[in-house]
Amino acid sequence: MSSNMDNKLEHETHAEQKTEIEQSSHSAAATSIKQKSTEQPNASQDNAEMAISAPLVKTHREHTSHQPIAPEQWLSFDQVPLDPVHANHYTQVNTESLIFSCLLLVVASLVLILPGDFYPAKVLAVSLGALLIISVVSYVRYRHAKSLAYVVCEHELIMQQGFWWVKRTSLPYSRLQHVSLSHGPLERHFNLATLKCFSAGSGSAEIELPGIEQQTAENLRQHLLAQAAKTNPSVATESKLAAEPVDQINLESSEVEQQILKQTTRSSQVAADNSTQDKAMNKQMTAQRGPADDA
Repeated sequence: MSSNMDNKLEHETHAEQKTEIEQSSHSAAATSIKQKSTEQPNASQDNAEMAISAPLVKTHREHTSHQPIAPEQWLSFDQVPLDPVHANHYTQVNTESLIFSCLLLVVASLVLILPGDFYPAKVLAVSLGALLIISVVSYVRYRHAKSLAYVVCEHELIMQQGFWWVKRTSLPYSRLQHVSLSHGPLERHFNLATLKCFSAGSGSAEIELPGIEQQTAENLRQHLLAQAAKTNPSVATESKLAAEPVDQINLESSEVEQQILKQTTRSSQVAADNSTQDKAMNKQMTAQRGPADDA
């Protein structure tokens, strides 16, 4: 009997040890799975941070590196194709040269007629001088008109002028402060306008581009102001005013004039009331002084 009891106890202790071993193995497997699951997000997060920081480090190295740039890779606006001005501008310049020639011939005729001495040498000298001046001025002005060209880029306005000394001006929209249009009698006759662009800190126009068709010049003016308003908030007010219709501006000005008229009428009424009160007080004072003087 005792041996049977001992065998039972041994079997029970072995079974308990097996269950404890199985439980400990299950718990160890569960903790290992949890550790792996917690390590995987951390690893993925580290990989993502490394993937983000890698291009930043690369760009930082690229910006801080002092590697020379070949002349072929230099950025230049000399290769940008330019658009010429309107063809009517050449006709306008020729017309102005013709008017100048007529005026100069009139002056030369007066120089010959007023003294009264018609020497052949003097007549020849004055005539040749006038013709030489007319030819040179007409040629120079025509060549200058033919050299005018411009292009509207994404971030700047480029203008080129000059045939002996070529000048190319680039005005970024971030420096653009004011844009105006002007047209004289001949420009109105040929439906042309002159575009003037003023930059910040400059009293005169940095770009003065003549020979643009009036509607094109107005559209270009609004476009330049809109682009400048994106980069420079101080120009937003001017671009808003330029985009408003003329009728709305006239309506607002008429409302302001009506308000001013109302204020002036009110002030005149107040002044009239004050004058009547003063007159009444003066009458009362004179009436009181009369009996006193008699006494």
